[in-house]
Order: sequence, then C-alpha cells, then structure tokens
Amino acid sequence: MFELYKKRQLGDYIVDSFTFFKTFGKHFFKIFFIINAGMLLVTGALMYWFLKLNFQFLSNDAVQKANPNQFLDYLGNSPVLIGFTIVSIIIVVLISLFNSAYPILYLKLIAQQNNNDFTAKEILATFRKSIWKIFKFTIGLLFIVMPALFILIIALFFLCFVLVGIPLIILAIPTLFTFINLSFYSYLTEDRSFFESLNHAYLLVKEDFWSTIGASFIVMIIIQMIQASITMFFYFVGIFAFIFFAIANPDFEKSSFQVSPIIIILLTIVFVLILVLSNIFNNILVINQGIIYYSLESENKISTTEIESIGSNNE
Repeated sequence: MFELYKKRQLGDYIVDSFTFFKTFGKHFFKIFFIINAGMLLVTGALMYWFLKLNFQFLSNDAVQKANPNQFLDYLGNSPVLIGFTIVSIIIVVLISLFNSAYPILYLKLIAQQNNNDFTAKEILATFRKSIWKIFKFTIGLLFIVMPALFILIIALFFLCFVLVGIPLIILAIPTLFTFINLSFYSYLTEDRSFFESLNHAYLLVKEDFWSTIGASFIVMIIIQMIQASITMFFYFVGIFAFIFFAIANPDFEKSSFQVSPIIIILLTIVFVLILVLSNIFNNILVINQGIIYYSLESENKISTTEIESIGSNNE
C-alpha cells in the first residue's frame, strides 16, 4: 500500500509522485471526471454561445464603420451576454475552487482511511464542508500573500540587471510555489488558522529546503515542457486549418467575415480540452506538493509501518 507519511529525499519526491498515480491514478481521475463532467459541459455550452455572439458581431459589415466604443456598447447593452458573463464567472470560480482543493482533499481522505475506498460523493461532501475555508484561503492569498510576493518578484526582476537576480528568481519561483501549496495543505488538512498555516509552511520549507525545492523545480519543468508541446500542437493545427480554409476558398479575401458553426464547435472543443489538460497537469503538480507535505510531516506522525511493526513485536 502506498505510504504517505514516509521520510523522503529528492529523488523519492519525484518517483513517489508518479508511483501515486500508478497506484491511485485510475480512481483519482475517475472521480475527477465524474465531478467535473457536468461543469465542463456547461462551460463548453457557455463558450459556444460566447463565440457565436461575438463572431456574429464581427461578421456585421457595419463593424468596419463603427466608432471605437461600439463594441463596448454592444457588450454592455446585451442582457444575454451580461447573463452569460455572470454565470460564467460563477462556474469558473466553482471549478477553480474545487480543482485547486481536490488533490488535497483526496490525499486527506487517503491519510485518514489508509486506502482509497471512497466515492465521488464523499469527496463532494468533504468539499462542501471545506468550501468556506477554501474561499477564505483564496481571499487571504489574493489580498495578503500575493501583493507581498509580487513586490518580492519585482525586486528580484530588477536585480536581474546586475546578474545576481537571475539565480535568485530561478530559486524564488519554485520556493514560493511550494510555500503557497504547503500552506494550503496545512490549512485544509490540519485545524490551523490562515496565518498559522503560513508559518507552518515556512517551517516545513526550511526543514528540507534543497530537496523540496529541487523536486518542485524538476516537476514544474517536466509539466511545463509537456504543456508547451500540447499548446504548440493546437497552435500549428489552427494555423494549418486557417491556411487550408483560405486556399480552399478562392473568394476568401473578398468575402465578408463569416464563421461556420463547425468552426465554433471545434474552437469550443479545443477550449474545453485545454481547460481539462490544464487542470490535470495542475493536479499532478499539487499531488507532488502533497507528497512533499506528508513527507515533511512524517516526523510528527507515527507511520503505518511503525504501527504494524509494534503490533508484530508484541505478538
């Protein structure tokens, strides 16, 4: 059985992250897609509407004669578009809150039950109990932590002009990423306040700094390379599709701006795919941070192996 509370080194953080998905990946992503399926369908429908409405506006020949404020007036005077915007914001917030917390809640249930014998309903129940805490952490992160980190990043950026800032900013990015994620794990996993979680994450990062930051940096690079490859694939497919359309249509330059519903559907599908892939890659990163978190917490917990060995010794 996969053991969360185990002391690890640099290589173990990376290997165990992939071992986790080898052990629990099918169950993990099954619950992920069960819960996200409905929200993704609604998101896709809303995106289709958004693209259709805006392409209809762009296809209007009067756009070329319009004043610069016409598009803004169009956005502000369309009740459908206003309603779409409100619903989209609510859905995006819900999806973001759930997907940011899902890996943490999943590992929390595994740590409590020592197995993955739980369902999507249990994950949703845990999410509903934690949603106010997740919201509070998000607010605190946006208005307290992020401004301070933004100032730090700006200062490091200016130091890049004297070269010393380059290694510092390379070191700072995975450090801040790990600090934020360990704070979130501490806040949702243990009964700590927002500031207690920040302080606890700071102590955890200091405990095994080079191994944890090195593991975070390596996994971030791997994920970024994969994401960049997929993004470039969609980019070139879009370019070739546009060129093919222009060649196949001899009156392309003379014709007014018209977009086929098929093109809108394809764009919607691409948007949903990119959204899903982005969440999957983010889950992989957060699980890696969870492996780091539970490893650093292992000294404060009695591992499952130790409990079993105590029982066997008594026999």
